[in-house]
Amino acid sequence: MLHQKKRFILFCFILVFSSGFLNSEPLEEKPPENQSEPKPYVSPMKEKGLDPEFNRHMFVEPKLSKHSANSSQFWLNDVLRFGLYLRPRQESRYNLDFNASDKGYIDRTLQTSSLYFLFDPSPYVQAKVTLQDARVWGGESPASTGDIRANFFNNTADVYSRNQTNAVSVNQTSVREAFLLLNKLPFQSKFQVGRQIWAYGDQRLIGGGNWTVNGLSFDGARLMFQFENAKIHFLMARPYWTQSGTNGVVSANDPKLNSAANGTDTTLLGTYNSYTIPDWVTFDFYSLGIVRKWKKNNTNVVTGLPESSPDDPLASNRSRQNQNLITTGFRITNRTKGNFLPEGKSWDFTWESAFQSGTSGRRIQDPYLKEYLPNEWDNIRTEREKYTGQMHVFQTGYTFFKKLRLGGQVLFASGDKNRSDASVSTFQTLANPRFGVIPYFNNVAGISENINAQNLYSKSVSVTYSTEGYGEFQITYFQNDKAEKQDAWYAISGAPNSSSTIGEKNPTPVSFEKGSTENFSNQSYTSPYALGKRIYTEVDLTWHGQINDFVSLWLGVGYLEAGDAVKNYRNSKIQYNRTTQSFEWNQNYLQGRNQLAKEAYMVYAQINAAF
Repeated sequence: MLHQKKRFILFCFILVFSSGFLNSEPLEEKPPENQSEPKPYVSPMKEKGLDPEFNRHMFVEPKLSKHSANSSQFWLNDVLRFGLYLRPRQESRYNLDFNASDKGYIDRTLQTSSLYFLFDPSPYVQAKVTLQDARVWGGESPASTGDIRANFFNNTADVYSRNQTNAVSVNQTSVREAFLLLNKLPFQSKFQVGRQIWAYGDQRLIGGGNWTVNGLSFDGARLMFQFENAKIHFLMARPYWTQSGTNGVVSANDPKLNSAANGTDTTLLGTYNSYTIPDWVTFDFYSLGIVRKWKKNNTNVVTGLPESSPDDPLASNRSRQNQNLITTGFRITNRTKGNFLPEGKSWDFTWESAFQSGTSGRRIQDPYLKEYLPNEWDNIRTEREKYTGQMHVFQTGYTFFKKLRLGGQVLFASGDKNRSDASVSTFQTLANPRFGVIPYFNNVAGISENINAQNLYSKSVSVTYSTEGYGEFQITYFQNDKAEKQDAWYAISGAPNSSSTIGEKNPTPVSFEKGSTENFSNQSYTSPYALGKRIYTEVDLTWHGQINDFVSLWLGVGYLEAGDAVKNYRNSKIQYNRTTQSFEWNQNYLQGRNQLAKEAYMVYAQINAAF
């Protein structure tokens, strides 16, 4: 009986406890102390705008660039953004060679189209891929020969044949950028690797070249130390490489597959450093080297092709040594924020100087050295050819009422009085993009893109007026002279406007179909005409204006007039033949060819759409 009572009491206790538990609210599981659910990562660029390093593929005015960078509507989520850049451009060029018999009229429409994706999944890594199409309207191959549709369809694939010597690449769709950026490495450093766009200073030496239809990209890597007011960058790229890959991945520069390739592996490396005193001045110091590995001029046993280009007249001399061009310089400016005009200040200035050293990889025969160097290399009395060029730029401006700016610029890029000796005094441009940044977008020597920063003494003045609703107007006058009369006038590509043999140390007989405005050996008796100083003058009138938040319109016209350096050559009745070492009648002049046409112009209209 006692055991039954105990069992009954225990049963009642369990029943009461169970009913109270079932009727009570469920207990919440409390997280451990000092722990909370992590928040999803949100890219800081979604709120603050894109870092300039992720916006290098465009060339637009500052206001449009800022709106594009700060727009949040193109973020697909918190870590992925896409963007679009479109730039149709119509341009006309007339007689930029100042040749009456061939005025070279060009009328074309170019278009650059870019689509990019930016990934920012964590504070430790970012990545960007930019797809770009660069084309001339109507420039691709037709559908087929004789097909009436050939006038309307242009989607034929680009076909190459093995060992093709004159492969012409049609309009190109490719990857402009594809890089990985690793952040928060030791010593506040970052590491960027892949295909990328670099922009330093005024982009006179290293830049994206976005004014051109396809721009520049660098296949390489950068190690960047970022401090509050200082940046230290080490960079390396391979702009030209001849090695092909496996499984059909080939290099267009491989001499085994393309006999037109010159077979010179090239590496760009160096350091670019900046120190800023906020709201006062930025000081840049850089040292950039270009190393080219010359190959022996031997025949490949497999292809039967030369290992280096037969067009290189000095390939046999370079088989034992490399070309090493070192450019060291500095830049100081009060444009301390993104290279824009200083806020709250009326006066702006920039001074940049660069000096070159190194050797070209060639050895130059010098009869005066026979007595002093009787046992020189290869039993030939020679000396190494050295680089001694230099460049100096000073620009300044003063802004009145925050609208009207008066500016001036002096650019000096050295030339060479005697290119037959062992000193290369002509300044050598690197991956020169030729155009800088706004408001100095035409800061080399005019919108005509008709001259390079070599053997150039250029002076310019400009007037810029910014309106509230009608855009910005600018008029600029350039006076482009030779730094040295004896040196050539260099085209925007860096090639001398000369006959093909003028600049060679051991020239072959000259073809007089093309002309030169120079005397390469500094021997006055070989010049049948007076060497002039003035190359040409140029006046540019440009206008930039925004149509809406995403689109802007640019218009420009440039007028050029030939100077005495060109006039004296074009009007020369006689010429000097280096083969016979005598003067003779200029057949071009007698036949009415290649005479002077003193005027030239360039006109463009461009639409920029940045999303």
